[in-house]
Order: sequence, then C-alpha cells, then structure tokens
Amino acid sequence: MPLIAWEDGLKRGLGFQDADHQEAVRLMNALQTCSDDEFPGLFAEHLTHLREHLERENQLMERINFFAIEVHMDEHASILATLDDVQAQLDAGDLDGARAFAEHDLPEWFLRHLATMDTATAHFAQQRGES
Repeated sequence: MPLIAWEDGLKRGLGFQDADHQEAVRLMNALQTCSDDEFPGLFAEHLTHLREHLERENQLMERINFFAIEVHMDEHASILATLDDVQAQLDAGDLDGARAFAEHDLPEWFLRHLATMDTATAHFAQQRGES
C-alpha cells in the first residue's frame, strides 16, 4: 500500500483523535520506509502509541455513552490482539511477515476504521459537546 498522506480529509474534528491519527500515519509511513534494523523498534513504538490512543478513544466512548461502544471496543481489542500476534512473529524472527502486515494490512485497517467507526464516534462526540 502506498504511504498515507496526512490531509484534512483524514481529520474527524476531535483534537486528541486527530493528533493521535496524525502520529499513527507518521509511524505507519516510517514502518514502510525504515531499514530492517529500525523496524522492530518502530513497530514497538507504533504498538505503544496505538494502545494509548485506543484507550483514549475507549474512555471517550464511555464518557459520552456512545451507542455502539461494544462494537467499537471489540474492534480495538481485535486489532490489538492481531498486533500482539505480529509482534510475536517479529520476536520469533519473521521480519518479512511483520513487514508485510505493516505495509498492507495495518494501513488498510486504519483507513477502514477511520472511515467507519472513528467517524461515527467523532460525530456522536461532537453532538455531545466534545471537541
């Protein structure tokens, strides 16, 4: 998948969410262009960032009583479990498999999740006065 260009069309209008997503794009792009030696550290950095971001989103959804909280939180848990599996692959020496995931599956998941669940959550949050 080509690198993701951060642009206004990716913003959803929630300050923390947009800042976190911009950082995620930076990290995903770095994973596609880094050396093999840099990859494990960047992957770990991305995983830490994602855990922290998803926790912030989960807290937001609880605070605003988001109507689809279970579905959205389940997707968060699912991607984290997948990334834990990829981290285990990487730890076992499968750099190629981890790179393939980071270059294709991860950006595709991010863009799909942003366009669906994060968009719905952001709109609902804004209706509840979040910014």
